[in-house]
Amino acid sequence: MPHESGIRQRAIVGRRLDLADSELLTKYTLPFVDASWKVPFVVLDLVGSPPRIFAEPINWDGSRLHSTGSKADLRRIESVPLEDLAHLVHYDPWWVFRGVSGVDRTWIEAAFTTNIARPFMHAGKRLKIHDLRFADGMERLESILAKDDVFRPVELHRGEVDLLSLRGGMRNGVARPSSPSAKAL
Repeated sequence: MPHESGIRQRAIVGRRLDLADSELLTKYTLPFVDASWKVPFVVLDLVGSPPRIFAEPINWDGSRLHSTGSKADLRRIESVPLEDLAHLVHYDPWWVFRGVSGVDRTWIEAAFTTNIARPFMHAGKRLKIHDLRFADGMERLESILAKDDVFRPVELHRGEVDLLSLRGGMRNGVARPSSPSAKAL
């Protein structure tokens, strides 16, 4: 069977990230994606540390993550302005931000509104995202891997769906808590 190109998000959970100057153990790797399907940064939920922003390319070899970036490239999660989150999405079926500590509460609530892990309608069918596939280097989203109500796979590409329309927690362009669990922090 030929190797599928790209990086599936569900495959990069609980992986080591080799940097130019260190190694990190990640619990979750959450790429944030803009309307043009580009990834401006990744949130690394690290073992033993608060989550960090990483904006360098990340490659996947099937067992480990690799980047030529360094530990100095990691930034505090709050370094991303809240207004920037209004133009981004991420896929987090685990709702990682519910259990995050050491991060400003306002930022966490804004991040909840960017999560696209919920059912949506497309071409008259109710779909639920099952996974995302990113380009090698994780600099752009290649496809959304969804399933319909009877678990048939549906693959969506850029131009077939508006990513920002998949967000929860938006009303008239204003962020609001998207689920009871978001309020329960």
